[in-house]
Amino acid sequence: MIESTTPDPTIAVLAAMIEGERWLSADSCAVLLGLTTPEAKANRRGFLERVACRPSFPTPLQIGNEKKWKRSELLKWADDQRKITRR
Repeated sequence: MIESTTPDPTIAVLAAMIEGERWLSADSCAVLLGLTTPEAKANRRGFLERVACRPSFPTPLQIGNEKKWKRSELLKWADDQRKITRR
């Protein structure tokens, strides 16, 4: 894995693209975590207001007005949460 000590988000995006890392939008994160509406649409608001704001949730990459999360970090976080709730 390529790790960058540079806080420049452009470098992080380029490094992730080289690694094949996937960046997810809020809608994609909501669906991946199972946060959907009764109509089976992404519950973006629920994700942003109840999940993404948690201190333990991975930090997003801000690109303009959009936030993107690394898929691998999101899956690790979800796995850690499952382990905590099973105890």
